[in-house]
Amino acid sequence: MVFLLTKNPYALHYKPKKGEQPSIELFDVKDYEILPTGINSIVFSKKVEKYKAYDKFYQIDVLYKDKLNLISTLISDKALLRDSILYFTENVKYTRSDDLALNTQSVQYNLKTKVLSSKTSFELIKKDMKTIGDSFIYQMQEGIIEAKNVKSTIRMDK
Repeated sequence: MVFLLTKNPYALHYKPKKGEQPSIELFDVKDYEILPTGINSIVFSKKVEKYKAYDKFYQIDVLYKDKLNLISTLISDKALLRDSILYFTENVKYTRSDDLALNTQSVQYNLKTKVLSSKTSFELIKKDMKTIGDSFIYQMQEGIIEAKNVKSTIRMDK
C-alpha cells in the first residue's frame, strides 16, 4: 500500500515528431449530439486523427434527424473537419428516409448552418426521378435543394 501512495500518477507524455503527425489517433469512434428532445445525430468513424488545426476521419458514417423527423445518412471514405465545416472528400453517398439518394465525389457540410453543398457533379435520385448537375446547395433543415446546370429525367408510369 505504501508503494501505491508514493508512486507518481500515470501520465501521457506524447510529443509528435516534426512535420505533420497527429497528436491523437482514435479507432472505432462514436460521437452523439444530444439535444433536450433526444439524440439528433450520431457520427461513426473507423479511425480519427486529431491534428492541431483539423481532424481527419476514415470510413465516416453520419446519421442525422432533421426537424421533419427524416433520417439522413451521409457516408464517405474520408472526411476532414476544420472550422465547423466537415469536408467529405471521397465516394460520398447521401440517403434520406423518404427514398432520396445523392451521389458525388466531394461535399461540404457546415455544422453550424446545417447546409450541405458541393461544387462537383452529382446525381440525385428519388423514386422515378433522376437528376444530374454540376453543383448544389442543400439546406437540410428546410429540405430545400438549389442546383446548377441540371438535367433531369422523370419516368411516369400509366
